[in-house]
Amino acid sequence: MPGGLMQLTAFGAQNVLINGNPSMSYFTKLYKRTTNFAMEHFRLDPRNVTDTGLPQAGTRTFRFKVPNYADLLHDCYLCLTLPDIWSPLTQPPASTPAATVPFGAPYEFTWNKNIGFNMIQEVAINFNGTTMVTMTGEWLKILSYMQDDVSKRAVIDQMVGNTPDMYDPGNAAGRTNQYPHAINTPANPTPAPSIRGRQLQIPLPFWFCKEIGQALPLISMRLTEIEFVVTLTNMYNLFTINNVTLAPYKTRILGIPGDTNKGIQNFLSYPDRSGNPINSALTNWNMDPYIEANYIFLTDTERAYVAANERTFLVNQVRYVRNEKQYGLNSALIPMYNLCTRVVALFQRVDRALINDWDNYTNWTDTRYAPVISGRKTPFSLKVGGTDPYGANNIYSPTQFLTSGYGFSNAMNQQDIMVEGNLVFDGKDRFPTKNVNFFREIQNYKFSKGDSEQMPGIYLYSFALDPNTVTQPSGTVNASMFNKTYFNYTLLVPPVQATSLTTQASLAVLKETVFNSNPGPGVNVLSTISPAPGVAPLVNPADVVVLYSTPTNLDLQYQGYNSTVYIESYNFLKVTNGQANVVFTT
Repeated sequence: MPGGLMQLTAFGAQNVLINGNPSMSYFTKLYKRTTNFAMEHFRLDPRNVTDTGLPQAGTRTFRFKVPNYADLLHDCYLCLTLPDIWSPLTQPPASTPAATVPFGAPYEFTWNKNIGFNMIQEVAINFNGTTMVTMTGEWLKILSYMQDDVSKRAVIDQMVGNTPDMYDPGNAAGRTNQYPHAINTPANPTPAPSIRGRQLQIPLPFWFCKEIGQALPLISMRLTEIEFVVTLTNMYNLFTINNVTLAPYKTRILGIPGDTNKGIQNFLSYPDRSGNPINSALTNWNMDPYIEANYIFLTDTERAYVAANERTFLVNQVRYVRNEKQYGLNSALIPMYNLCTRVVALFQRVDRALINDWDNYTNWTDTRYAPVISGRKTPFSLKVGGTDPYGANNIYSPTQFLTSGYGFSNAMNQQDIMVEGNLVFDGKDRFPTKNVNFFREIQNYKFSKGDSEQMPGIYLYSFALDPNTVTQPSGTVNASMFNKTYFNYTLLVPPVQATSLTTQASLAVLKETVFNSNPGPGVNVLSTISPAPGVAPLVNPADVVVLYSTPTNLDLQYQGYNSTVYIESYNFLKVTNGQANVVFTT
């Protein structure tokens, strides 16, 4: 008997539990017949716009009307174009020697990581002028890392410009620490761009873009004007260059509008033989902004059915609150309304804004590596068994080569900014205070489908079993039943440099006055010193307590941390009689 038949005939009481009265077969595949439909992408251009470039300061808003080209509206993408970038060497000095700029210093222009997300200040969808959902570019970025797996993230990285050729061209396309400078030579008078221009396609994760069953029924919304509103940040928030001045040299800095060496005009056209841009008047470019919208056409029968019936959709809404320059224990009042699914907290060092490091939510200057102090240090005494075999400050002491942890305070080499936290509903703890690993690791492991560890510093608490699915609720908290909700969290305290108390002026001198007269105005701690030989001091030193004012010259190395807390919640969109409105307001 073949082995397969032997297995098949070995049928017992245990098999009845899974093979008795079968309801399916692995060897028959059934499919469902569907209604017919067709999809087509249309371009939606901005309304009433004459300038399609990024501003040099502030923000710029574009509005895109949604025409009724078809019956349903599904996935949409914001499309923007970045220019070619020529990053030259500094031009020859105007005088000898050069006063501020050395000859031939490299600018090494780079765009920010995730530039497509980070250039969005806010994106919203309006119905008849009323905002239904608003999301920040930061939320779009964080949402992608929480819900998109590694393979999908790779595609999104290409779409939003999060690729090495954009943020690290010196290590892209097979190069290793070799930036592709744009240099004009007799053999090559028109050098190639250091960074090629490209179009970005940023996915817009509105509720109707995610699931086909949630597609927006335009055929039922004839009396509703639909509009996308996109606000973009300015161009100087999107790139960094080397500081080409002599001191400090080759540190990363922001560009400066109109500056001879640090303005965008140095990079939008190729350089001449002297290193100057061919067109120094070019300070902007045409982004060609538009929405790529996927429309769906239905058959006459289904179109009539959709138009005639009332529809209700589950909608994701996001609110957030921001606070600046925080450290230590904090309590943030957060805008929780309706059926909330999750809370996401982000923290960022204040000094990250100085180099447009918008993707860094850790306490390290580089998210990949812990800070180190390398190189030879001043040796210090290292006692073994009470004796230092080398002696203090001996140049042969091995302590001069220590690099890990040496010279750093506890707050500098810790990666997580948050220490612990909890939620408080109307003065009562929702759960006991949890340490940072609960929010960063356990919650992300359980409730994030994506690759959140590639963006360290995402602190999550979920009320839902699957907060990434919009079509099926899987758990919420009705935050509208509480008056105030606080997120309490403890952050690191940045290293503090303060003037020693001995150099501060005394505020008051307190003393025992039973046997001594009260010191008059101007009397200070020096009154404890004998004014002349043989003369007793005005105040007995043992009776003195000196009070000092709070120091005003504290120097926080990076001024604390900025916080953003996002709250995602459900609402319901009801479509009836040609109009659409949300059911619950705040």
